[in-house]
Amino acid sequence: MLSIAFVPSAALLLVALFIGGFLVQQAIQDRDDAENGAVTMAEASQGIAALQRDRAVALRAPGSRSATYTAYADRIDAALSSLREIARSAPDAEVGYQQTIAVELLAVVEGMDRSDSLAVAGIDDEGRRDYAADVGAYRSRLDAVAGKMTESNRQAYRNLVASVDWSRFGAVETALSAATPPSVGQDAWRVAAGVVGRSLGDLAARQIEYSAQLAIDAGRRVLSGALAAATSIALLAGVVMAIVLQLARRLPIPVIRCPSRVEATPQAWSHLVSDYAEKSTLLAHTRR
Repeated sequence: MLSIAFVPSAALLLVALFIGGFLVQQAIQDRDDAENGAVTMAEASQGIAALQRDRAVALRAPGSRSATYTAYADRIDAALSSLREIARSAPDAEVGYQQTIAVELLAVVEGMDRSDSLAVAGIDDEGRRDYAADVGAYRSRLDAVAGKMTESNRQAYRNLVASVDWSRFGAVETALSAATPPSVGQDAWRVAAGVVGRSLGDLAARQIEYSAQLAIDAGRRVLSGALAAATSIALLAGVVMAIVLQLARRLPIPVIRCPSRVEATPQAWSHLVSDYAEKSTLLAHTRR
């Protein structure tokens, strides 16, 4: 009886351990993916910044500016696309949402830097369309993502928009897009461009840090929950196993006993005949 009770209880315990191990393994994988995604996003943002610096230098060099502009734009767009994929595959919905905002801010920084690099290199009639398109695209993207940032980033953005540097830089962008002389001098323009670029870069950097911390915290929560669930399942299976074995010990077990002795061998035919003769003689005498 104990053996019969032990087998399903042990099977239940093994299944519980298997499920718990699977949950923990999956949680570790999710945590590693979240942390790796955060690290990849930070490294990619640094790589994009390096490409932007190289582009600014390359556009000032003699040669085909259009080819140089396109080559760097394609490389940076490919990096942004890979970051968007990381955000879409985030294990946590909130982490993915915040990572998407971070990528959009990086795209804003890239649009601003791309158009500013063209402006510094000199804009001809052919490049003016690209410049105006880049300015319009990054400003529209910034307006769309501004309300989705963290509260501290929203406040920083409001401060930037209200600053003199933002107004000066915007005035130059408008003038260059319309092929009219800017109302701001070269020095003031470059100072304003530096302030705007750094401010937008800080917004993106803080958003990346925030999304990275969310990813790390979410991964740790998933792992902690999986460990707790695995422990609970194993304990429950152990308790069930102990209860079943205890009940099995208390059940009455029927005992089948063998007879202590065997019936005697029937009498031989000779004895039966002799006994019958004696009884017949006694009956005959009784009748007489």
